[in-house]
Amino acid sequence: MAADEVVTLEQVRGKRLLGLDFGVRRVGWAVCDELHLSVTPGGVLAYGSPQFWQALEQTVKTERVEGIVVGMPVGAESVRTSSVVEQLREFVQQLRQRFPQPVYVYDETGSTRRAQEALRLLGIPRKRRQQKGYTDRIAAALILWDFLQELHAWGVVRQEDLGL
Repeated sequence: MAADEVVTLEQVRGKRLLGLDFGVRRVGWAVCDELHLSVTPGGVLAYGSPQFWQALEQTVKTERVEGIVVGMPVGAESVRTSSVVEQLREFVQQLRQRFPQPVYVYDETGSTRRAQEALRLLGIPRKRRQQKGYTDRIAAALILWDFLQELHAWGVVRQEDLGL
């Protein structure tokens, strides 16, 4: 799917989707139900691990995923050309090569900050909020939730351009 294409509600209706919050060390994941009524934070996968792709494959299989939503920070050109975004581009290319499911790239700007704030408001102790990976899975859930909310509100979502 080209970056400038839109995702329609019809394309994902009745499908379980996996949301991914990419990081150079960890990738948080979350999954939604077929009706898109709920999003459940899943876990965190070590991106540098030799078993990363196997673990992600197992997650996709176990969760019966039919589409993948990857968060991308959108904003200043300096952010879009950073080494993290370069690694994100490579990650998305790998996803598209390794998985038959469609991969959608969606604006994740502020998801980590919002995840930290949500955890604080829920009364999660600071020590637990600072555990490695804890925020990543919540950020993945927020990315997927935002994607679904926009899709159900407008019927379409425009994919972000990765410059591939």
